[in-house]
Amino acid sequence: MPHQMWIKATLKAKGFKLKDMAEALGITAPRVTDILRGTREVQADELALLANMLGLNLKSLLASLEAGALREVADPDGQLPIRGRLMGDGSVLPLDKSEGPTHVALPPDAISSDGLYCYIMGDNSMGQEIKPGDIIIAADPRIHFYPMVPGALLLVRCGENKFALRQFVKSEANALSNNGLAANDVSGDDTTPDDNWLVALPTHPDPKLASWRFSMLPPSLSLKGSATDSEDISLKETGREIAAGETVYTGHIAAAVLWVHRRYKP
Repeated sequence: MPHQMWIKATLKAKGFKLKDMAEALGITAPRVTDILRGTREVQADELALLANMLGLNLKSLLASLEAGALREVADPDGQLPIRGRLMGDGSVLPLDKSEGPTHVALPPDAISSDGLYCYIMGDNSMGQEIKPGDIIIAADPRIHFYPMVPGALLLVRCGENKFALRQFVKSEANALSNNGLAANDVSGDDTTPDDNWLVALPTHPDPKLASWRFSMLPPSLSLKGSATDSEDISLKETGREIAAGETVYTGHIAAAVLWVHRRYKP
């Protein structure tokens, strides 16, 4: 990795010291020194914080870290394209351009459009949280740090050009009751109350909306032991669709919802 002494110079120009960087990133002073020497990478959850402190957009920060010198890269015009209408089965329908906008502005706290996905919710499959017609902006957690915790709304890459929105829940009973399913409808008799699930949140139970187990372990360490890392990669490359009750891994998570635009209706 290249040295990153340009960071020190840029901080100084903005009136900051290295200790300020350490405090902002939540790391120790020796770790800051390691970054400057090129022996430690800036971690994913530190990128946005450091870019904000240096006054750079994310593209500029990433280009600078790769080059080992300050590189300013122009961001686009600050607009995100709406990719289509997101449906509960994972399909993405084209926009009817006569019905509304095709682009939205970047959220005020987003320093780059990198890793952002924007869709209009096309049905009520997530109606308890996201209404039909709502515009959602989801962020790749590897670029815009977002902890995968219960309650998170995650965009699952569930097949070729298919992205389904689901909520991460821990209670099996809650996960399945939202769709009006019994435990053995999707997963057999070996489920436990501590299972993690990704579920739809329709306003009315809909058994057609798939629920998936969710594991944050590598596939090779899964308790099921039925998947390998290579099989997980193969799923993404071939576009094979994920069946109901199948285990979804973090590699299948495209993004997590961070912003929702909703038109006010009195």
